[in-house]
Amino acid sequence: MEKVAEKAGKAAPAVAIAGVLVAAAPQAHAAVKAATTATVAEQVRTDASTVALVRRDQPATRRYTVRSGDSLSKISEGFYGTSADWRWIYEANRSITDPNDIYVGESLAIPGHAPSTVSYTPKHAKSGVKSAVLTSARSLSGTLGCDGLEELWVDAGGSQAKAFTAAEVAMAESGGNQYALSPTDDYGYWQINASHGPAQATFNPLGNARAAIAISDDGVSWGAWTTYVDGAFEARC
Repeated sequence: MEKVAEKAGKAAPAVAIAGVLVAAAPQAHAAVKAATTATVAEQVRTDASTVALVRRDQPATRRYTVRSGDSLSKISEGFYGTSADWRWIYEANRSITDPNDIYVGESLAIPGHAPSTVSYTPKHAKSGVKSAVLTSARSLSGTLGCDGLEELWVDAGGSQAKAFTAAEVAMAESGGNQYALSPTDDYGYWQINASHGPAQATFNPLGNARAAIAISDDGVSWGAWTTYVDGAFEARC
């Protein structure tokens, strides 16, 4: 009897230890699960905070200068990861009268979010995919001489009788350089000041010529051009 009792006494702690182990296993699992849940929740909060900071610090609008071969769809894909959002860029740039016609050298606003409204409804499914071009229909672009500037003036709707003077003014203002940009924000051949807005202060050859036509009253009044007022335009052509 003593030996049996002794064995029983020795066995009891083992049973007790086993019992503790069996009881402790689900508790340990619950503790690990709770800790993991808390960690995941904290990570979610951290990620959300990071995203919020990135969105807050991201500029609402960026600028992009059109390059040869660009289209609104291609630019959209580069900034937004999809070509479908080209309308965002179109809406943010009222100087674009036709989304299929953008020009190398144009500075476009790239919005960071969708516009509140989209007013342009394309006639064709692929509007906005035509590549930017360097030239007008008659290839008048780049650095032009007097003859080219006269031709551009007429192509843009200017008076043939005023074309020679217009070319001289352009030569005096920009040296015939399509992309001339002064420290006072004067753009293109006829150095149209930025105060006239992006639709007129543009590097687009025809757009720049049309702005000069409008501002000079079709070549009748050149008072807005310093080189005309001080006579520096004379004998340029």
